[in-house]
Amino acid sequence: MERSGSQKALLVISIIGIIGAVLGIIVGALVIAGGGLIGAVPQSQVDADTAASLAEAGITTGQAGALVGIVGGLALFASILELIISILGVRAANDNQKIKPVWILSIISVVFGVINIISAIVQGTFGGQAPSLIIGIAWSLVVLWIANNIKQEAGL
Repeated sequence: MERSGSQKALLVISIIGIIGAVLGIIVGALVIAGGGLIGAVPQSQVDADTAASLAEAGITTGQAGALVGIVGGLALFASILELIISILGVRAANDNQKIKPVWILSIISVVFGVINIISAIVQGTFGGQAPSLIIGIAWSLVVLWIANNIKQEAGL
């Protein structure tokens, strides 16, 4: 069976997604490890500038390490979700009857992207995160659009 244009596009995007997800998993794991290292540093061993910044924020090195670890955990979770969507995307690119999980997970990914953008706006950090947030939601929307096209082609 010949692949449709949407299936070919999904295959390419899914392969790129797998590569990006694997890199994201590595980075997420490294950030978690870095958070553990930050948390392990005794408050008395921190240089003066860092100690002043932590005191200004009202947190200890342990709390800072935990926050970094949480960020790494969220990045790890997002990367694992992207890996699952991409693997399922490769499968659906070969058999359009298997598109429904990709479609559902891409909707979830779009919802997470919207939540991330709203969260960044509320926290006042959107300016610095705008490129990655916009690329992330655009990626999810493209996958959703392609999955929707394949779903319609399959008559599901």
